[in-house]
Amino acid sequence: MLAAWVGQATAGETTDLFSGRYGHDASEPAYAPVWELKRGGEGWQAVVAVIEGESVDAYRLSSAGRGAFWQKMHWPVATAADADCISWGEAPPDLMAMLQEAPAVAPPDTFGEALICHVPAASRHAIDWLADATEDWFYYDPMAGIMSVRQLH
Repeated sequence: MLAAWVGQATAGETTDLFSGRYGHDASEPAYAPVWELKRGGEGWQAVVAVIEGESVDAYRLSSAGRGAFWQKMHWPVATAADADCISWGEAPPDLMAMLQEAPAVAPPDTFGEALICHVPAASRHAIDWLADATEDWFYYDPMAGIMSVRQLH
């Protein structure tokens, strides 16, 4: 069942968890479309300003990418396995990696400037930041932080 949920082919069928528009309750009016995720060739496109139509390349995070974000947030890493995320933008600088002259980590094994994630209720309840959220979706960027969002389709 998990394979179908994350959009991989099962029994000749592909589901598409992410395609659609997303909004939040702080927009005017509440839940007006703010972002749109859509397939773009073999990858994804994120329309980051729906009104202006600004589109950027996006990518689905790998298990390592989700784990890196969960570690940054100090969330129980095991809960990342149940999540699914799409990210876009430049990866944030990692001071420790620069000091250690570690090679850069490339997408999908790292997260970019912003992301939208789907986290099922059972995993959400194990994460302090998300435990009280009523939506299965959240948005993150360094300026806004974590924001509960709704998929509007």
